[in-house]
Amino acid sequence: CRHCLIKSHQSLPFHKIQLWNNVCFQDITLVDQGFIWYLGHEEEPCPWYGAANIYGHLDERMEEATDDTGADPLAYNITPMTVVHSSGVFTHNMSWCHCPGSDSQHLQLLRVGLFPASSTQPRTFFTFEVLDHFLIDVSEYKTLARSFFEKLTLLTNNAFPDTVPVISCLWRDLKNQKWFGFWHDIDLGPGPGDLAIFCPSCPQPGISMPLSWEEKWLVMKRFVVDGNFTAHHMNMRQPELNIFLSDGLGYIVTEREYQAHLASATESKEMTTGVGATACAHHGCFVPYCVVDFQKGEWQHAANGINNSMVIYDVGCQWNLHFVEHVKNSSGLTLPDNTEIIAAVGKFHLSAHKLACFARYSLNFIIGAGQVDGEILETLWAPFNKISPTAHFMSQAHHQEILDDHMWNSNWKKLVGIS
Repeated sequence: CRHCLIKSHQSLPFHKIQLWNNVCFQDITLVDQGFIWYLGHEEEPCPWYGAANIYGHLDERMEEATDDTGADPLAYNITPMTVVHSSGVFTHNMSWCHCPGSDSQHLQLLRVGLFPASSTQPRTFFTFEVLDHFLIDVSEYKTLARSFFEKLTLLTNNAFPDTVPVISCLWRDLKNQKWFGFWHDIDLGPGPGDLAIFCPSCPQPGISMPLSWEEKWLVMKRFVVDGNFTAHHMNMRQPELNIFLSDGLGYIVTEREYQAHLASATESKEMTTGVGATACAHHGCFVPYCVVDFQKGEWQHAANGINNSMVIYDVGCQWNLHFVEHVKNSSGLTLPDNTEIIAAVGKFHLSAHKLACFARYSLNFIIGAGQVDGEILETLWAPFNKISPTAHFMSQAHHQEILDDHMWNSNWKKLVGIS
């Protein structure tokens, strides 16, 4: 019966129900049966307001309400809402808590696992579950946002609200800050690279090794630097609409500081033609705050986000010649005292160099290089190429956050595998 149906679904608002019409089972909605989703009092009506009871039979306020569309009126504390869940798109009537000191509407939604599309007068919201599913689909299967929309549309046969791209950015940023321990009753926000995971096996003084170590060559950091020209990105026509949520907090460097560095090194270009990244040579983990956009090809000054140790680069023999000089002349780059950088060339690319490069830059002859080929970044670019067509026309901020998210996911799987 209708009474039992509504009562049994107070905690199951996303169940799809059917009604026997003497011929066949017909799809109906919980809203059609008078279902109301109560907030703030464990699925019970707000005692302060008392606009309706738990079974959906509205009180005398219903008789006083009017609706110009001719539809059945709702009590003015009940709001029709569009709800996006992993099983489809639903419409529900939400009843808010009006107790003195109660939370605002968007906070009431967050407390029950619903993410509003707006912080003021929300009318569309998404379950935490569907947002998590979206991030997993993007990270693991490189699913396009539109493809994810269409999947949910096919599950519901209803019009789908076109607000998920913005919501996914907000959700991704909130999840990252939560995972890294920020904004939990602390005043200090994340700094450059604080929302990124680094390799757990590479030597890190005070973390994975003692602060003082005699065999310095044994614990030398080994980095690989390379560029990917498939992951290029077009400049925005209206850059004033570019809004960063985590600029420089992950793997890609801060946009403003990087642009200032480019301005001092070369003239500005109309488009970026790829990205340059740094990863540890042994395990292939991206290095936090060491990824940049290349300007007009693989310009060597754009890959200077390196501290010390051995750097393996396709053109390391040329890059190393004036690296220290460029750092000294740059206002945004510094090197720690007593830094020694050993340049090397990956084994695959070294065969295309001059014979004189072989003895000097071959990994076979460098003390402390270990058994590495210096080409591990080439394997990391393969999954990136699957998302490049999607990210090509994104805003600069969204493009950066998508790349940060995929690098985080790559490093996370490396960390779990190593552990």
